[in-house]
Amino acid sequence: MAPATPAAPITATTATTEAAPSASGGCYFTATLIAALLTALIGLCGVGLQSLEGGPVRTPEAYRERVAVTRAAGENAPHGLAPRPASADATPRRVPDTSCVDDLGFDADGVTRDRPAYEWRVDYADRAAYHSALDGLRGIWTGRGLTVRTLEAPPPGTPGAGLRGIATTDENGVALSVGPDSFTGEPRVTSDGGCMRHQPTTELTE
Repeated sequence: MAPATPAAPITATTATTEAAPSASGGCYFTATLIAALLTALIGLCGVGLQSLEGGPVRTPEAYRERVAVTRAAGENAPHGLAPRPASADATPRRVPDTSCVDDLGFDADGVTRDRPAYEWRVDYADRAAYHSALDGLRGIWTGRGLTVRTLEAPPPGTPGAGLRGIATTDENGVALSVGPDSFTGEPRVTSDGGCMRHQPTTELTE
C-alpha cells in the first residue's frame, strides 16, 4: 500500500486593513473651517456695528448738507397738503433724540454723532379736512414713486385718537411723516435724516 501523501502545510494569512485617516489632517480641515466662519462672522459684526454707530465718519460739510436736505424735505411736505392747514409753524422744532448716542464707546476723539430731525405743527379746522389733505399728499408721494405707509390712528382715550397718518422715505433717504403727535395728539409733519457720524461742526441754530 502506497504511503499517505502528507497534508499541505497550513499557511497563516494576515488580513490587511486600510490605513486610518490621519488625525492631524482632519483637525487641520476643522480648524480651517472654523477660522473661515469666524472671519465671516467678524465681518458681519463689523458692518452691523458700523451701522449702529451711524456709518462712516463724514466731514463737517457733509453733515451740514444732510441737515439742509432733511430740513428742506420737511418744509416741502406741507406744500402738498390740500386743503391747506389753518395754521402751520413757520420754522421747525428740532426733535430731540436719544437713540443716536455712543453709549458703547465706538466713537474716537474728534468724532460725534447727530440725528437731524425736525417737526412742524399743522392745524386743521376739523378731522375731515385733515384726512382729505392726507389723502392728497399720499397721491403726490405715490406719484413720485415713493412707497407710502399708513400710520394707524391712536386708539380711543389716547392723544390724537382717530387721526391716522402716513409716512414715506424720499429719494434722499429722508424719513417723512404726517400724523398726530404722541404726546399732544396735534398733527405734525416730521422729517428725519437719520443718525450720522461726523467730525465736529458748529450746530445750525433752529
